[in-house]
Formats: sequence, structure tokens, C-alpha cells
Amino acid sequence: MIKQYQRLMELEQVKLTFDDDALDYIAELAITYKLGARGLRSILEAVMTDAMFDLPSQKDVKAFEITRDYAEKKLAKSKISFLKAA
Repeated sequence: MIKQYQRLMELEQVKLTFDDDALDYIAELAITYKLGARGLRSILEAVMTDAMFDLPSQKDVKAFEITRDYAEKKLAKSKISFLKAA
């Protein structure tokens, strides 16, 4: 899934990277909520939504890194706490 987001951003001439702490945090959330692949995708979508819409219009941005802090802030605004395995 990470490579998909990186490729989508590459099409907009933005190099997208995820730091290891951000990836660990996202994986820990999926494990904590006992989510599968769809839940993991939902977490990533919550993190990436703003960046996917905002970054392509900012022509001066050529690279963007998703950090743990950024992921935590985006997930705090989302309704991620409602994601739980059935």
C-alpha cells in the first residue's frame, strides 16, 4: 500500500517517504484494533487524505515525509477509534 501511495504522488512530481516511526505507529494501530488489510488501508487513508489533496497544488513541494507526529495528528482528527474488528 505504501508503494501505491508513493507512485500516486510520484505522478504529481512529489517524492513521498514514510519514516520508520510512522510505519511502526500505523502497524501498531492496526494490531491494537485487530484490523486486517482493509483496516490498515483505512488507517493509511486517514493519514494520507489531506496530503493527497493539498500537495499536488503546491508546486514548490517536491518531497514530503510522513512522520509519526504527522500521522498522529491526522489520525487524531479522524474517527479512527471507531475502527475495530468485527
